[in-house]
Amino acid sequence: MTILCVCTGNICRSPMMEYLLRAQLPEHGIDATVCGAGTATMDDVPPTAHALTVMREIGVDMSEHLSRQLTQEIADEADICVVMTPHHGVELALRYGVEPKKILMPPGGVSDPYGCDVKEYRRCRDQLVASLPKLLEEIKALCD
Repeated sequence: MTILCVCTGNICRSPMMEYLLRAQLPEHGIDATVCGAGTATMDDVPPTAHALTVMREIGVDMSEHLSRQLTQEIADEADICVVMTPHHGVELALRYGVEPKKILMPPGGVSDPYGCDVKEYRRCRDQLVASLPKLLEEIKALCD
């Protein structure tokens, strides 16, 4: 199974979710590959400094992450897509033909911290962490 985390730039929100899920899935008995992509990015851009900092604060190292642009091939390989906003979900469904039942989103969506101070990145990270129990439950249900 492949879980794709999607945001706009693939340098803040989706990599944070990607690395959080990678850490949590084995603990919940879910065997999956987790990756990420951005709807409007360039390939091979590292995460923002604040994203790296706030994830390190909770023991998660994202230093190996490099962004990649969402393509049809990447969308087609995904069994489940975790998006950060309703807009990302609509784009996946309309532009890439992803079935809506395969698209999950943290409750209320997650606003983009790009360009903000480290406090906003912490708020984003904490929102992603708080969304994990529900997302993991939904992922597990889709696996069954």
